[in-house]
Amino acid sequence: MLSDIMWRAQVALHGTSNNVILPASLIGAASCMVVYKHFTDAGDPLKHFLILIVIQMLPLLFLQLKILSCPDPMGMLSRFGAKVLLMHACFLSLRLLAWPLLAVGHGFSNLLGFVAACVALHAGFGFSVASISAHWDVWSLVLIALAGAIFTELLDFNRDISLLEGVIFSASSYMEILSFVPAVWMVQRSVKKNDDEQIAPVDAVQNQAKFFFAFLVPFYIMEDLMSAVIVVGEDSLAAAGHVVHFVLLLDFACFLLSHIYNPDKVKTSFLRGLFSDQLWV
Repeated sequence: MLSDIMWRAQVALHGTSNNVILPASLIGAASCMVVYKHFTDAGDPLKHFLILIVIQMLPLLFLQLKILSCPDPMGMLSRFGAKVLLMHACFLSLRLLAWPLLAVGHGFSNLLGFVAACVALHAGFGFSVASISAHWDVWSLVLIALAGAIFTELLDFNRDISLLEGVIFSASSYMEILSFVPAVWMVQRSVKKNDDEQIAPVDAVQNQAKFFFAFLVPFYIMEDLMSAVIVVGEDSLAAAGHVVHFVLLLDFACFLLSHIYNPDKVKTSFLRGLFSDQLWV
């Protein structure tokens, strides 16, 4: 029942040809906010916040554009889900380390988010200490974020906080911005190879999707919608940036879930034949 509702919503928003008018419009709206802020008050830090929002939204648009071009689009979650969750766990762990020094995010919700990310990693994707080395791309991004944070803070001579606090704050922000980049890598590599890859079982993908989005959507409700409510009285543009980002993420969640739970309705002959055989076994 719920899967049918999600599919109908997906078709209503994107059509059967998977157009990206909605996500592209959301990114366009966020970009317009940046332009508006640039011409009205170029020195306002809010402009940089909005720029980071736009950058963080771009991977989600790319995934919606490219994921159905993969040999096994619905199985892609098995390949990038753990990496995206691991990126979230990394920047949330930094926020927890920074908790005694400065407030980053929503305090106690960072702890809940970190625990939820770890549960989703282990229960949904079978992540363990032994599999750490398999995610070298995630650790590379973490190191890049840390190096960028150190470089940024060393160049900031007018900071109001200590170097350590600044590095932790900037690194956690950079990691959050890069959190969907591993998914972009995996999807792009799969599209370029364009060959038959191992197809993930439908039941396994659906189980992973449950844990993946059970973490992701509530976390960004806290991260975006709660933040929007908090700042709307002070700066409506910042609140709008949070809301636009959340709507795009929710659209991505509906997009992926509607296809994972309705593989027989995907308008690709290869997928329709493949998944229909698996569903009726």
